[in-house]
Amino acid sequence: MRGPIPDPRGAGRFAGPALPLLLALSSCLAGDDRPPPDEGLRTELDIPAGIPIRRVDLRWREGETRILPRRTEIPPGGVVQFVTLDHRVHLIRFDEGALDPPALGFLRGTGQDRAPPLLVEGARLVLTFDGAPPGIYPFWVEGNGGRAPGEIRVLDPD
Repeated sequence: MRGPIPDPRGAGRFAGPALPLLLALSSCLAGDDRPPPDEGLRTELDIPAGIPIRRVDLRWREGETRILPRRTEIPPGGVVQFVTLDHRVHLIRFDEGALDPPALGFLRGTGQDRAPPLLVEGARLVLTFDGAPPGIYPFWVEGNGGRAPGEIRVLDPD
């Protein structure tokens, strides 16, 4: 079975592009405008040291959903971790109408095009771009705080 799989224990093994994971973890905003990656994630999911992890924080503030950073760049094979910093519902959806066909095919083929909602503070969604074609992966976050756009840019390996 492919697709987002919740992990009730809050930990699991890194299983490549077919397995985005939803995990519980308490966290707080670092105050920097680029959230630090969660190196504990590397250990929990057994992600090899050479694979970069980028973190995207989600928070409701002043009546709207905030994404920090809105644009995230990763090299091929990188991992993106979305983390909620509040008690609001956050739903991450890729903009299928704006995705290039190879990018959309990658997301659908790996089951990462539809993720479960993040329901509690500290919940996280981990997506892997191992085998993803280079390009822009636009997404939006919906929930109690409205809709906010963001993008993941998978860099060309050259």
